[in-house]
Amino acid sequence: MEFLDTASNPRIPLLLELLSSLSRIKDPAALLEQFIRTMRRAYGAHCYIQLSTAGLPAGQYRFLRFMAPDGAEHCPPGDTKVHSGGFLGRVIATPTPKAAHDLRLEDDAALGDMLAPYRSMAAVPVVDNPFGIDWAVVLDPEPQRLGLKDIEELLVRVALLGTGVNNLEIARQLAKANAHIQAEIEQIARIQQTLLPDPLPEIPGLSIAASYKTFERAGGDYYDFFPLPVGRWGILIADASGHGPAAAVVMAMLHAILHATSRSLHTPAALMQHLNRQLCAKRIESSFVTAFLAFYEPGTHKLSFARAGHPPPLLRTADAGEPFKVLNAANGIPLGIEPDFEFSYAELALMPGQTLVLYTDGISEAPSATGEFFDVPGIQAAMTNCPADPQGIVTAIANAVSRHQGKLQPRDDHTIVAVHVLSGTGGSPVISTQSPSP
Repeated sequence: MEFLDTASNPRIPLLLELLSSLSRIKDPAALLEQFIRTMRRAYGAHCYIQLSTAGLPAGQYRFLRFMAPDGAEHCPPGDTKVHSGGFLGRVIATPTPKAAHDLRLEDDAALGDMLAPYRSMAAVPVVDNPFGIDWAVVLDPEPQRLGLKDIEELLVRVALLGTGVNNLEIARQLAKANAHIQAEIEQIARIQQTLLPDPLPEIPGLSIAASYKTFERAGGDYYDFFPLPVGRWGILIADASGHGPAAAVVMAMLHAILHATSRSLHTPAALMQHLNRQLCAKRIESSFVTAFLAFYEPGTHKLSFARAGHPPPLLRTADAGEPFKVLNAANGIPLGIEPDFEFSYAELALMPGQTLVLYTDGISEAPSATGEFFDVPGIQAAMTNCPADPQGIVTAIANAVSRHQGKLQPRDDHTIVAVHVLSGTGGSPVISTQSPSP
């Protein structure tokens, strides 16, 4: 068996060149031009006409393109003149392909002698394209040159061109829509950043540091410090389920509810209960929020706190015998699920030198290449022998998480907050658990 010599057909390399260029062309108009140029080189330089009949009565048309065999354009850019009747009016009178031989087109009723040089024709209707081309007409000076076979080829070419152009147009529209969506998400992310405390507040006796990194441009993590009556301060870290703009919107709702009512509720359990009821009432669909909420008294260093399904904070104690404590008391269900759930709270007296470390599950559940979570032991290991100041602790944990994940991309938001006690009276570990009070 021997293969035929494809080099003997000069059209094959031209068509291969066209196919190769299709993957590089991104603009529909450029694709149309490339297609026309290749077809002229491959199959001969005929007269090529594009007509539009959109919005016009039967028999009327506009020229979109009128290219002579030598490449000269007879249709001025932006030409909107309407023509009617004559030879082309007869061609487009019915939506069926047409061919004609032995034409005599001198002194045409609509176009005068513009079509006089041409003696044969093939024309096909065009559907579904972004350029408004309703008819493709090919004319040739030879009386018998164009016929039924040319209609077959023209139908296939027009269909292929239409598919390619439409695909490019769809891709262009999708890219435009995606760019708009990304711009909106960027704006949401910028707005979300304004909800975080910046700069961090100066709370007597405390040094504070925080790290906030979103998995997507907008995220569902949130932390806050806010003043309370009688010199107390509120401390919150929260995490909305999911990612992206939807989670960011839930966080914005939580921020608004928190700052509208925090000063009127006197325990973290009561405030947590209020946040829960409000989020349930807002019907945040299948979303929910985990949270750790604490009230801190600078004078006594007393910390009362409640949890809503959030990872328990760690307390770095500065005690060689027990360097870390996990504050897993006073836990409840996440916010936004059950409006009548009753939260409890616990109390802890902090001591000088201790550091409270809050984090979201993006930290504790950060996976390694083998699927192992970073988890509480990873956080503890990162804090061992690292600088005692809160910024040093936050940096050490963030760097350890990055090493743990290696080349894996984060799949959740990462938030770390460290609160270090500088001076004041001491205390003891968790000393009581209380039911909610108003």
